Amino acid sequence: MGMWLFVLVVGLLFAAALLGYAVVRVSPSDGREWRPEGTPGLPWTLLASTLAILASSLALHRSLVAVRQGRLSACSRSASAAYWLGFAFVILQGIAWWTMWQQVRIQDNLYAWTFYVLTALHVFHVLGGIYALGVVASRAQAGQYRSDSHNGIVLCGIYWHSLDAIWLVLYATLWIGSR
Repeated sequence: MGMWLFVLVVGLLFAAALLGYAVVRVSPSDGREWRPEGTPGLPWTLLASTLAILASSLALHRSLVAVRQGRLSACSRSASAAYWLGFAFVILQGIAWWTMWQQVRIQDNLYAWTFYVLTALHVFHVLGGIYALGVVASRAQAGQYRSDSHNGIVLCGIYWHSLDAIWLVLYATLWIGSR
């Protein structure tokens, strides 16, 4: 129950952030263009990071399926893959930031500001999820999960899959808003 409440709160936080984004996007208050001529679009690495977080979510799901079937070494491999793919997501997000930073800074326009703030908000939550993935992977490698005792994987999965879904909505919003 606690994890579901936490996911609800995180979801509401992102819903509020996206609502704020929509309000600013539709009618910027300072009269300037939303995305001035020459401002770059979204970096391609955001697509790569999207694939990484989707693959991470799939790996975590495979870990859960494996432990439920009693395949503990497969559980461990999949949990480790989920961890490293989550880490790859953060690295790719950093590359996206670096790419954007070379062309547009946070203070340059509302388009840049919302890009940096929304992606940073998500990455901070992902970092917490990576910590949890690391704990799950470590426990899986130590053989601490069994077919009848794997609540850590389930709880981590609830959080991680919700971050995955939030990222898909966030990325789609940024992509549509960059047009």
